[in-house]
Amino acid sequence: MKPDEVGKHRAFNPGDKVPTSGIYTAIHIDHREPHDIVAIQGEQFPACRRCGTEVRFHIKRLLPHMTHDFDLAGPDARALKKQAKAAGKEAG
Repeated sequence: MKPDEVGKHRAFNPGDKVPTSGIYTAIHIDHREPHDIVAIQGEQFPACRRCGTEVRFHIKRLLPHMTHDFDLAGPDARALKKQAKAAGKEAG
């Protein structure tokens, strides 16, 4: 997925779901310099212990998690062929 598709310039708030796994920059209010974090698709962005819900997250680089990559975690091609063949026999 391209950054534009998930809002490259959009700021994500604590409680928002991570749209795509990758490296995000956390931007705090005054007490800490911006820093990079890894966020996994489907998790929620957390609040900060110091600035609470004032922290914001911006996409820096999208990286698919291995469990979200079709070739690494998707269904086995042989199993799909076997299921399709079995379904064809049942229909006929």
